Amino acid sequence: MTSKLLGSLALAALAGTTTAFTTTSAYTDRNTGIDFQQYVDTDIGYSFGIALPENPTTDFIGQMVVPITADGGWGAVAMGPGMTGKLLLVAWANGDEIVSSFRLASSYSNPDVYSESTVEALPIANGTFVNSTHFSYTFLCEGCATGDSYSFGFSSETTALGYAVASTNPTTVSDPASALTYHSTGANIYVANLTAAMSSDYATWASYASAVPTTPVPGGNNSTIPSPGGNGSNSTLPNPTTLNTTYDVIVVGGGTSGIIAAERLAESGAKVLLIERGPANTVALGSTQSLPWNDTLTAYDVPALGSSLTSVSGTKFCSDTASTAGCLLGGSSSVNGLNFIHPPAHDFERWPAGWSWQDIEGAADRLYTRNPGTTQPSADGKYYNDLAFTTMSGYLSGRGWSEVDSIESPDEKHMVFSRPAWSISNHLRAGPARTYMPFAQQLDTFTLKLETKVVQVLRTGSTVTGVLTQSENGSNPQIINLNKNGKVVLAAGALSTPRVLWNSGIGRSDALNIVKSGTSGITLPDSADWIDLPVGHNLQDHVQIPLQFTSSPSFAAYDFAGLSSSPEEDDLTLYEEGSGTITQAAQRMHMWTSVNGTDGRTRYLQGTVSAMKDSTVTIRTFLTHGTSSRGELGISASGSTVLNTKPWLIDDADRTAFSGFIQSLLDLTASNSSIANNNSIALRYTTAGATASDIVSTSLISGDHWVGSAKMGTDDGRENGTSVVDLDTKVYGTDNLFVVDASVHPDLPTGNTQAIIMIVAEHAAEKIAAYQVSNWNSGQGSNSTLPATEGSKCRKRSVRRRAYWN
Repeated sequence: MTSKLLGSLALAALAGTTTAFTTTSAYTDRNTGIDFQQYVDTDIGYSFGIALPENPTTDFIGQMVVPITADGGWGAVAMGPGMTGKLLLVAWANGDEIVSSFRLASSYSNPDVYSESTVEALPIANGTFVNSTHFSYTFLCEGCATGDSYSFGFSSETTALGYAVASTNPTTVSDPASALTYHSTGANIYVANLTAAMSSDYATWASYASAVPTTPVPGGNNSTIPSPGGNGSNSTLPNPTTLNTTYDVIVVGGGTSGIIAAERLAESGAKVLLIERGPANTVALGSTQSLPWNDTLTAYDVPALGSSLTSVSGTKFCSDTASTAGCLLGGSSSVNGLNFIHPPAHDFERWPAGWSWQDIEGAADRLYTRNPGTTQPSADGKYYNDLAFTTMSGYLSGRGWSEVDSIESPDEKHMVFSRPAWSISNHLRAGPARTYMPFAQQLDTFTLKLETKVVQVLRTGSTVTGVLTQSENGSNPQIINLNKNGKVVLAAGALSTPRVLWNSGIGRSDALNIVKSGTSGITLPDSADWIDLPVGHNLQDHVQIPLQFTSSPSFAAYDFAGLSSSPEEDDLTLYEEGSGTITQAAQRMHMWTSVNGTDGRTRYLQGTVSAMKDSTVTIRTFLTHGTSSRGELGISASGSTVLNTKPWLIDDADRTAFSGFIQSLLDLTASNSSIANNNSIALRYTTAGATASDIVSTSLISGDHWVGSAKMGTDDGRENGTSVVDLDTKVYGTDNLFVVDASVHPDLPTGNTQAIIMIVAEHAAEKIAAYQVSNWNSGQGSNSTLPATEGSKCRKRSVRRRAYWN
């Protein structure tokens, strides 16, 4: 049985922030008398201690102390730096007992239970208990330190270990295989001193450990989702019901692109159903996650919380995607950092015919009319908490960089810096859930269905007839059918739309066979009806390395995370007037430059500057438009998407360009140029002597700006081409299945992806609205409750409403 851990890439991200980690120190546990080398995170109350024999092989004694809240919590130790690809031991309290399980993380999603019998954790009774504030889990870890890619070994005097802590319980506390909640309390990496952890008393301490009785795991995950017409004999779920209402268009995914496509298609007169797997993001739309200091707002609404949502309990991230993704209305546009970079014209230079900037400019104008973005969100015209901007602008100006407004001058992307462009309006997070949903809700052709997950599209040959859904908890399977000549539009995101395609028998046979033989319960169409397309291939992402610079003199950073519970009174007063720090997101500068590669490609580099930690300015560096590296998305047996190949710096020209940019930032702060430029603060890279080569070799993480997993183009993937969808965004080999999200983007943009995804969705919606489905092999038609006269009324409304688009 398997489950997945949300957030495994977060530790990898932390590895990129610095190469100097906190180390362990000696500690003797008074309950057991064991001498540990212990790391303590004083901010969250987590600690981990390790004890070793004098000649260690594969075993050690560990002690994990984890804080608990009213909602419980869990803790994990990773047997290496970061969690991805590492063996994890996860533990939590179930009443007065401790439940633990080994996991193996292959992606951002909840890691699979590690079922190898070679590892075992045996509790040491005196050091294992639960009190009102913490639980302590002391254990003998047998076979855990293997020295391979999964775990650390004993060939060195020290080793890096990771950890994660959550403030809420796993889904089922009695189940060792339970899905885990997001590690919102914290995560990091530290160095354990292995030599100092060795003791001649180890054998005595190890003898304290004893096995605990094994109990059957409740529930299990072997239930299947019966396909229409199937006998469902091996399923614990009922056969799916069929919704009586049918639709002209079903849009799958109420995120950045899906809301826009659904609203525009409903506006054209089509009867549209928008299905979102998560809950509402705002109180007005039905969210129950209001803030303690304002019951009309959620944390998703507050601009200054945009970069702190991972630390806010209850934030809705997906638990089955290869990297970060929002699982709520608005999708990732509800949980991202609000960066809203208007794409320059050159972002479309390698897009196919009909998708150049000249073709798409009208769609951009329509978007900016509703969701323009801003570089000045505070109503009083002031910039608050501005130290990072004033400091970095001094450094850059002294090296010949120019200040621009990236909204007013989107094509300026060489040696320029700008106040951040944010998706903020009226001192609230903007995005399609706020700027398109109100228009959709006014249309009688629009229906929204929340907390419902689309498992697969249903098709008869090349014709899609509807979708199979279930509740987000896996229950209540339901078939929702299309009207004749209807359309299904996938907008689940670049990390989830491929899963829906694979589950529907669309993709290469290697991925489809994983689904067929896996444990997700999906019943695929007959192999004769599989559509052979390179789904998941051509995956691209902005590679990221966060650089941390220490300031002199020191400063106290603004408490962004504290805004979720108790803002300062002065800040709250300003916010109620539409002004102040809370109206701004956490970034303080965007910067761009470019380099011409020997391969003839111009590559663009971005830096995003913030100061969210005391005495520290962080520059998140990205290699963006022009990168030539490609990766591949895959799927696990349990149905989560995973990274088969990471798309970062595979090509030498990409690595050279990125390394040069990072070195230029190190050089920029290597002298006292801040004084020459009248800055009051000087910056130094956190690790003295580090070179760009060192940093690039150890610190790459995802920019979480994924595109290309269902690439658009004219080279049909069924005929050895690279494309999954055609120029109307219709999936090759189908009559009426479309994709509008970042999956179809054939190239990376110069800046963050939010704005360009929304523009492309606008343009795609117009193409889909105009597309006439001509080959309808209906497998259901008789279930429709929409009479022909009603369909005619919809088309008449289309004539009136289309004028709004022009």
